[in-house]
Amino acid sequence: MKLTRYREFDSFSPQQGVRLLAYQSERFKTIRARVHLLEPIQPQVVTENSLLSRVMGVGTENHPTRRDIARACEELYGAAMFVGVTRYADVQSVVASVDFPADRFLPKGSKELEHALSLLTELLTRPALNDDASALRADSFEREKYQLENDLRALRDDKPSWAALQATKRIYAGTPAAIYEHGDPAELNKITAESLLTRQRSLIRNARVMAFVTGPVQPLHALSVLADKLTLPRNRRVSLPPPVKLRNHREVHRCADKGQGGQTHLVFTWSGGDVYGSPGYAPMLYADALLGGYGMNRLFKVVREEHGLAYSIGSSYHRARGSIVAQASVSPKKTTQALNLIRREFANLQTKGFTEAEFDAVRESLIEDRKASWDSQSTRIGDAVFQNVLGFRQTLEKQLRDIRKTTPGQVQAMLKRLKPHTEYLLG
Repeated sequence: MKLTRYREFDSFSPQQGVRLLAYQSERFKTIRARVHLLEPIQPQVVTENSLLSRVMGVGTENHPTRRDIARACEELYGAAMFVGVTRYADVQSVVASVDFPADRFLPKGSKELEHALSLLTELLTRPALNDDASALRADSFEREKYQLENDLRALRDDKPSWAALQATKRIYAGTPAAIYEHGDPAELNKITAESLLTRQRSLIRNARVMAFVTGPVQPLHALSVLADKLTLPRNRRVSLPPPVKLRNHREVHRCADKGQGGQTHLVFTWSGGDVYGSPGYAPMLYADALLGGYGMNRLFKVVREEHGLAYSIGSSYHRARGSIVAQASVSPKKTTQALNLIRREFANLQTKGFTEAEFDAVRESLIEDRKASWDSQSTRIGDAVFQNVLGFRQTLEKQLRDIRKTTPGQVQAMLKRLKPHTEYLLG
């Protein structure tokens, strides 16, 4: 096995579309193995993948019940297993993960890496089936289908999350970005135990794969074991689509939904910024932090603390879209005042700028945030997958250097590029 270098990872590709990666660090007490199965996000399969991830996690061929899996984890010195779905830009990922203690905390001669990777790959590739192997086990399928439907419908009761979801559908209407990665309850009735088994086999056969082992491991040994355990069909695997950047509107799109409850939820979107991996990425981080992404940001200080108009307020940078999205929960009686003040504060940042103290505080916050992310195995893995989907490769150290080199003038220029795109109101 000839290893190559992929960012900070040692890497091996057993076939086109499948990449195995290992990262050695003695800072961690646990080893983490994680497998991402990546496909373009599509309306007709997103709900199937969401349900499939749940069914995968509760039964396998050799461990057919949740209790059997729990017992297997106990035998792995308390390993923690997880299967779920997430998204990276316009790609949906079915992801399976296992965490278990490093060798130095185990009896000499333990082979927990081999056992953990066997269980992890079994979750993905050998689900529990019915007696004639024509469908997934009916009891697991029906239980997880019922639970997923409840979880999706319960989103309506979480008003901030529901507002963000409805705003997203309007902001990105007509693009894959509008698809909710956890599915649509209206699609569940179309799914059967037989059709979900077909989906599982298609996923294993066609999805692009990124599989990681990180922590106190020997990369060559870890990748050899992973390659031996993760046996996949040799097949031409799907291409992943480039992300769709949010285009500017000629006019601000304003929309509203009626909602129950004692608060009104506001979602603002500004488009036209740079995306992850571009030269303007670091200035966009500053722009978002100054507006609403940093603890003592402009929206928090002015809208919430100075004027008392918001119960909660903040913003986030959509890195694959080049957009900044702010969200606030306000009293219905103060909705108009809050709308006007949020618009004004963004305009003030664009035209009047920010103080040296604000810039320095944000810079230190961004630097510390990036340093802290180096100590998270999940962050390293997720960032590598995200970069792969977006089609570039950049170390965390390079990102840190770019943050340090960014000037106030670059941030001000980026703020001026941003245009109001959508304002959404639920209440």
